[in-house]
Amino acid sequence: MRIHVLAATMVGALLLVGCGDMSVDEVKGAAAEAGELLDPASLADKLPPEARAVVTSYEHDLRTAASAHVAEFGQLPTSFADIASVAGARQAAVDFLADGLAEQVPFASRTTVEQAANGIVTAAERRILDQMRTENAANQ
Repeated sequence: MRIHVLAATMVGALLLVGCGDMSVDEVKGAAAEAGELLDPASLADKLPPEARAVVTSYEHDLRTAASAHVAEFGQLPTSFADIASVAGARQAAVDFLADGLAEQVPFASRTTVEQAANGIVTAAERRILDQMRTENAANQ
């Protein structure tokens, strides 16, 4: 879906070039900017404070769930998909972030912003697991 939005942006920009409103370099710049708008890492940097708070709260839930998993099974989970207790919190975080991203990028479809929100949440999960693995390795 992201490619469709980028392609539509590129086609629109090329049409403007044909009309003489933009140069080819301006078209390339506009296409690159459109790609950045939909990049999860770029979007994560631009999140409003309330959206960052949701990510922080979700990260806290992940740490709690991972600690409980370690207490029960003696090791960190391979991924948070293995832990049912975070599934609801994950979906709530994705939904909230998708709503916030839809306000920031109003031309993007709901599917596109949900994919970007999912990317942000997945990155948070990876970051927490990596941090906890590093902490465990340092403690051993």
